[in-house]
Amino acid sequence: MPEERDEIDQTPLFGPGGRIPTARAVTLERESAITTLRKGWLPRHTVAMTVLSPLVFIGYTAALGIGLGDPYWTVLLGVMALVAALILTTYLPLRGAGPSAGSSCALMAGLLVPGVDLLLGQASGIASGALALAILSLGLWQRVSGTSACGWPPTTAGT
Repeated sequence: MPEERDEIDQTPLFGPGGRIPTARAVTLERESAITTLRKGWLPRHTVAMTVLSPLVFIGYTAALGIGLGDPYWTVLLGVMALVAALILTTYLPLRGAGPSAGSSCALMAGLLVPGVDLLLGQASGIASGALALAILSLGLWQRVSGTSACGWPPTTAGT
């Protein structure tokens, strides 16, 4: 006949010493990318936006090759030029930030700005412009969010 156990396990069920460990969510206390950009914005960023926006607009208009006759294209190219100029302006250091080393991953968003020229050169309709704006928006998101185009977590050499 099997022996009956009268002992009951008295260890707690949940907790650090328990049979089922618990996990606590950890929240990061950092500012959003827009807040960081707003706080670090300097007059040189405004000058860069003022100079780059019309230059990029002219470049995109030339690549498209239709002139300024269509109001939809004009508005779309204007928005694209603003987003592209903002992408390029994010390469200037913000207030309190020193110069950072450039990497191929950090350059990917900046390379989208002339890359959209190639897309506009082959544009077949307004949908091509919307696609180009979406590509630029993703590049801007990559620049202001701080995510890396090379993946996460970053690898360290020699470990």
